[in-house]
Amino acid sequence: MALQNHPFISADAFVMNKSDVITAVKAYLKHEGYETGSAGEIEGVDLTAANEYHTLFIAAQGNISELEDDLASGNKDDFCKQFVDLLSSHEKNPAKTLVLANPDTPLNRKKTEKIKQALDDLRIVRFWVKEDGSIEWD
Repeated sequence: MALQNHPFISADAFVMNKSDVITAVKAYLKHEGYETGSAGEIEGVDLTAANEYHTLFIAAQGNISELEDDLASGNKDDFCKQFVDLLSSHEKNPAKTLVLANPDTPLNRKKTEKIKQALDDLRIVRFWVKEDGSIEWD
């Protein structure tokens, strides 16, 4: 699941690929009573989930690019693409709840903190995947 003690990773960070993020989100949502499914042709969405009250469109992103020498540009571009692609799906499906799912690392928290008010205004939920696979959301 998570990679630790790599020379490019700070002491409190870990690395998780996109597949591991999706697996953790699926397990969490199943436990919460959601049925999950493939996003199919929905641009920017990696996973869908529904219960009797909500339908979620989830865009997942790992943080493997943190291992690259150029942390600032590569990882920022990944996050920007994730965000813009998810917003594109909302344009076509405005009644759905949008969710960004990312590993819970200081770098990811810092990126979303810069646009927290916009995410809140757009009612985009953030799923933070912990190193053990558990989920915290806001």
